[in-house]
Order: sequence, then structure tokens, then C-alpha cells
Amino acid sequence: MRSGFFGGALALLVCAGAAQAVGPDWTYLDEDPDYRQARRWIEEKNYAPAIERLMTLLKHQPDSPVLLNWIAFSQRKLKNYPVSKQFYDAALLRDPTYLPALEYQGEWFIETGDMASAKANLEKLTKLCGRCHEWQDLDQAIRAAEAK
Repeated sequence: MRSGFFGGALALLVCAGAAQAVGPDWTYLDEDPDYRQARRWIEEKNYAPAIERLMTLLKHQPDSPVLLNWIAFSQRKLKNYPVSKQFYDAALLRDPTYLPALEYQGEWFIETGDMASAKANLEKLTKLCGRCHEWQDLDQAIRAAEAK
């Protein structure tokens, strides 16, 4: 009986680890067709309608770091840096460990000339996730900016 319990517990941990490995690329919002449409628009670099759709979703989920982060990302891509900053700050206020927001805010810092803050975000990512893909992407962006 005892080995059955531990075997079940181990299976649960393995499944939880696998679910965690999916990480920020999957979210409960993926079930929402409006969110999926906004993400499609972002992938197509069609940021204005994506922002509009995300803002509508945000009215119902104002504390969602996922939504706040994608709004910030889209605003940054439109070079609306002050607005983008407000949304990154809001996302990280809700969840200071939200890896995508730390990465994208780091890219915001690079684009606005604040390399020290970009490197600080990279250090936060190092502590939170080692050399996860968010860390790798931000590290690559920092290296590219420094090579210019």
C-alpha cells in the first residue's frame, strides 16, 4: 500500500513538472476565443486590434499579468513606450515573478536605452529560472544591443 502511495505521489509530481514545463506559453486564457484572436493578431504584427481586444478582456480580469504583459508588448511594438511601461509595471506588480513580463520589460529597457535595468531583469530571470528561454531571449537581445 505504501509503495502505491509514493508511486502515485511521484506520478503526480512528474505530471506537475510537465505542466510547469509548458510554462507561460500556455495559459487558462487560451480557452478564450477573444484571447486567441488577440494572440493571432500579435503574431501577425497587427497590434492595434490586439490591444483593443486585450483591453476588453482586461475589464473582466484586471489583475491578469498575462493580459497586462501582452498589452505592454503590443504598445512597445507600436513604440508607445510610456504606455507600454505602465502595463509592464502593472503586470509585474501583480506577479513579480512573471517570466514573460520580465523578459519583455528587459527588451523595453534596451529599446529605451536603459541597459543597466535590462541586465537587472536578466539577473532576476537567472534567479527565477536559470537559463530558461526568457533568459536566453533577453540575454541575446542585450548582446545584440551591446554589439551595435
